[in-house]
Amino acid sequence: MLARLHRLRTTPAQYDAGLRMVQDDLLPWARESDGYCGAIGLVDRETGEALLVTLWSDEEAREKSAEPAERLSSIAALASGAQLEGIENLDVSIVEFVPNTQFTA
Repeated sequence: MLARLHRLRTTPAQYDAGLRMVQDDLLPWARESDGYCGAIGLVDRETGEALLVTLWSDEEAREKSAEPAERLSSIAALASGAQLEGIENLDVSIVEFVPNTQFTA
């Protein structure tokens, strides 16, 4: 499994606007993409650092999704006022989810 890390700098208002765009535009597109395995969003509301990790089954899937993912990430950052600090490709070394764990944002 492989990952793409989107790193952004935001304010709370920018983060909320960007999150809506990710949920409404980026994730539906990703779900339709071959090899998409999931996403994890992380934010430090005090510093404004926000991370979005998308997970891909293999290099072909990640590479095929790269250009549209970068374009959508840039559009979301621009529209929300956030600053896109970088996009990195990484290998996934651990994935673990505890069964029956409830997630609340």
